Amino acid sequence: MAHVMGPPAPEAHLPPSGPVPPASSTREHSSGGRRHSTGSNNGIAYAKTWAKDVQNYHAAKSVLPWLPEQQKPVKHVTRYEKSREEREYDIVLGRFRDEDKEQGYQQREGVELKRTLEKGRAKQLRTIQRFHMITNAPMYPGAKNPTDKQPVPHPYRKKSAAEYNIVTNIPYNGTSGPPASTAASPSRKPYREFNILTNKYHDRHDDRFEQDAAQAKRIAAQKYFKTRTFDPVRITYVDEDREKEFVARRHEEQQIHGKDRVLVLPPREQFSEGRLYNILNQRVINSAKLTTMNEKDQRVLNKIKKTAYETKMREVGENQQARETDLCLNRYAHERHIQSHVHGYDVLSNQPYAGRDAKPIVHPRTHAQLTAWQTIESGLVASNRIAPKSSPSAAVVAARPPSHPVIGARGVHTGERKPNILIVDQTSSAVQSLKLPPTSEAAQTVVRTGGFQD
Repeated sequence: MAHVMGPPAPEAHLPPSGPVPPASSTREHSSGGRRHSTGSNNGIAYAKTWAKDVQNYHAAKSVLPWLPEQQKPVKHVTRYEKSREEREYDIVLGRFRDEDKEQGYQQREGVELKRTLEKGRAKQLRTIQRFHMITNAPMYPGAKNPTDKQPVPHPYRKKSAAEYNIVTNIPYNGTSGPPASTAASPSRKPYREFNILTNKYHDRHDDRFEQDAAQAKRIAAQKYFKTRTFDPVRITYVDEDREKEFVARRHEEQQIHGKDRVLVLPPREQFSEGRLYNILNQRVINSAKLTTMNEKDQRVLNKIKKTAYETKMREVGENQQARETDLCLNRYAHERHIQSHVHGYDVLSNQPYAGRDAKPIVHPRTHAQLTAWQTIESGLVASNRIAPKSSPSAAVVAARPPSHPVIGARGVHTGERKPNILIVDQTSSAVQSLKLPPTSEAAQTVVRTGGFQD
């Protein structure tokens, strides 16, 4: 690199005067594929060699980027000037050495102090009492809140657009009315009606004093009678309503006077027959005691009825359980139960329903939807799809043809009552009529139960 540190070319001392070539021409001028690291057109023309670029760089550093007349002279601050600035304020006397500056500072400080005092006084006047409690004289006469809005006088403003005075009906004659008063309106704050020094009202003292005395007497009487309800002189209650209530209650107690002594007798004496009813004319004397005694005697009979009552409640529970089962089974259609074995094998164990080692089909208690004629003969509700277990005699009756008059109605000659449940026959004809899947011969004589076979 020693050969590149020679003197710069003479033409390199001046910046290029012509227009900057575009980026495309600049890239074409630089040989060897050299590009600027920033990748932007910054107005620098690159040479063919690295040495030429270094010479151009040193030449650009030797030329000022501004004009000489644009250079401002540098002001040097001496230690003497800084020391004068440091001694501008006298820390011993607590004031500025310059009299003009000291007077200006004192004026600004006085104005700020006055503003602070006025602001504090206004804040104090908003919270403290402004008048004397005894003489009612203002304690701070002329005190105003500086934050309040000052009234603006409007001397030529009319209160109405009429050409005359609306009160006196006198025309203005082209002249303006008297200027409005700038004085503040009288205070609307209520004043004290009673003077605590003279103990008198400011107006109508005699009338108001008599009213206050009557009111005080009435209030004192009310407070007195609240704690003293009985008048010992007249031997009556002060409240008339309470006195009437006491007289009525005393009259009722006189009617049953002496009868309450029975309550202190032993229970055997209280519940004796002579005290409950008259044994001669059978007239009830004490109905409440008689009812209690009958309930006590009934307890022995209720113990005997325990077995019958338990049997009755067991039947009620079984009926309720059967009803809940019917509601549960009627919730889904019969086809949903048939879909579990329509494939011919168990979908869980893959065991076939026909052939060798066949798995027996567990028939559901539901049946297909009945026809209109079957609904009439069975006497069931059209929405019922349950076929419970039946006796062999009922199965034989169910196997009869539909035209038989015994099933489904109460015959005039037979006197039989139609059943309230449907007895499903497992014969081939019944299967076809109810649209049930056919079963084996051994299962045709079996009536469907709740998932089990007899």
